[in-house]
Amino acid sequence: MTIQINYLDSGIGIELIASGVVTGEEIIKAHIEVYNKENLKKQKYQIIDRTLCTKYHVSAGEIEKIAEIDNKASEENPNIIIAVVSPTSLQIGMTRMWQEYLKNDRFMTKIFKDRQSANTWIKTYLDCQLT
Repeated sequence: MTIQINYLDSGIGIELIASGVVTGEEIIKAHIEVYNKENLKKQKYQIIDRTLCTKYHVSAGEIEKIAEIDNKASEENPNIIIAVVSPTSLQIGMTRMWQEYLKNDRFMTKIFKDRQSANTWIKTYLDCQLT
C-alpha cells in the first residue's frame, strides 16, 4: 500500500503518508481505517503528507466519496483539524475540490506546501486549545 498510517500522541493525532503512486481507492480505505469508532472519539488532528507522492490517480468521484466519509465522521467528532501537505499544483487542486465537498466546515482544514509549516500550524492550534 502506498499510504502509511501512523498514530501520534497516544492516538489524538493521525499521520497519513502517501508515497509513490497513490489511488483514490487507497485513500478511501485509509479514511475508513482512521475513522473507526476507537480512533474517531479521541482524534484531534490529522496530517496528510503527500510529499513523497509521485503520481496521484484520484477521480472527482473518489474525491467526493472521501469527503462523504469525512462528513460522516465529523458528525461524531467535529473538532478534528486536518493539515494537508500538497507540494504540487495537482494535489492542491484536488485538495481544494475535497474542501468544497466538506459540509458546514465542521473540520478545520488547511493546505501547506511543506511539512514543517503543517506541523507548526497544528502545534499552534492545539496549544491554543489546551490553554
